[in-house]
Amino acid sequence: MEDAVRALLSSRGVRLETTAEHVEIPEFVLLGIAEKTPEIGGGISETNVHVWHIESGMMPLSRADFERWCVDAPIGKNWILSERELPDGCQDDTPHGVELVIWGPEVLSRWIGDAVISGELVARAPTIEPEENTEPSSDRVGGHDENSLVMPAIVSLDSWLIQSGREGSMTSPVLLKVALWKISGFLIGPDGEGLNSDWEVIEDPWASSVSINEVPLDDNNIRIRTIDPPSSMWRDESSLMEELPSILDRKIQDDDESKDGPVRSIMLQWWRADIDSLKKSRVFIGMPGWIVESPGRERVVLHGGNGRTYPFN
Repeated sequence: MEDAVRALLSSRGVRLETTAEHVEIPEFVLLGIAEKTPEIGGGISETNVHVWHIESGMMPLSRADFERWCVDAPIGKNWILSERELPDGCQDDTPHGVELVIWGPEVLSRWIGDAVISGELVARAPTIEPEENTEPSSDRVGGHDENSLVMPAIVSLDSWLIQSGREGSMTSPVLLKVALWKISGFLIGPDGEGLNSDWEVIEDPWASSVSINEVPLDDNNIRIRTIDPPSSMWRDESSLMEELPSILDRKIQDDDESKDGPVRSIMLQWWRADIDSLKKSRVFIGMPGWIVESPGRERVVLHGGNGRTYPFN
């Protein structure tokens, strides 16, 4: 996540200068000295703020780790962005002259997640290996696309939390695995003429839906956790083929000229997908979402496209 932090700070106009002396403190990475830090506001937002990053780990940061940082902490303003929980009350033990702002994992993940959802940052999904014992056919390719893509989110996390009565919940941004089918083939007109066509179809096993994709997809350049749906939620190929005609067929304006002169018809006529001509390939892409943990309620995954939640254990 360090790359994401650096990229987001840069996009917000926060310039990080390297220090003249190499500072090495276990568990703490000094990203640099910021000329300005409007993100944290208040009196600490002036120049010369030391920005630190703590990577994720299995255990919370210990008080001993924090005390070691205090020994070498530079006098002045310091901002710690941590992927791990820090000891309770640790800010009360900071040395005299050290001003400190700490962003723990909840605040940090919300900050990064909101930037991904807004499009300020884009997320690269982890490489997804092809399923074992799957033989790719000429018209269906399993596995992954090296240029991973992500759908745009529709849901506003803050608005959803308020409307669902989950204010104060812990949230973590994730990508929900969905499939992008690239389909080519022919549409057959009412008089039997053929029209070469291409479609992009989204198979969303979370929402149990198959639909034409009508929005541009974003390229990903940041790794973010991807959640697979239960395997039973994916459609088999025969089930998918049964649904395709209803979404691939389209109405097209009749271009025939009348016998009385060159008058274009405004009649819309159905052109039907020639199922036998279709060629298909599949890549896995990401749908933005969040893991939501609320006190006294089950942990769920919030779907960024439809606003629905799904159980998550």
